[in-house]
Amino acid sequence: MEYLLVCLLALICIALGIFLLAKPELCWKLEHFLDTIGGEPSDWYITITRLSGVLFLLLGAGMLLFVLVEWICNLAC
Repeated sequence: MEYLLVCLLALICIALGIFLLAKPELCWKLEHFLDTIGGEPSDWYITITRLSGVLFLLLGAGMLLFVLVEWICNLAC
């Protein structure tokens, strides 16, 4: 059961990472839609958001790899 939860969390991290990497401008609009009218995100914000996306992708992939290795080890024993 815990493998399923970790896999689900990993998939959520991967989906969030893809979203942050592909659409940083939309992330900015979702974050600031009430307090800014017609503003645009800075290059620094876009860079940091994309870097966060890469980190979330790596985290999700690492979690899936951990679950896979743990599952294989449990099968072998």
